Amino acid sequence: MQASWKIESTRFKFHLLFRLELLREHERYKEEQVEELKHSMQSGMAQAMKEQAQLREEMAYQYKVGNFEATAAIQRRLDPDVAM
Repeated sequence: MQASWKIESTRFKFHLLFRLELLREHERYKEEQVEELKHSMQSGMAQAMKEQAQLREEMAYQYKVGNFEATAAIQRRLDPDVAM
């Protein structure tokens, strides 16, 4: 009876350790996914900021040359919430 109990206890411990390792691996995977998402969001935001800066430069140029229609169109693209 004693040996049988030890075998079952060992199996149970092994099973628990296996499940804990699976949980740890799952947590590592989720953390990697979050980091990848953060990185992609940051690079997307950087690209959007570059595009906005280019549009502002273009808007300033169009204003200087007197093309007010193009200036207004660019302004609408930069700030679509403002009613004109």
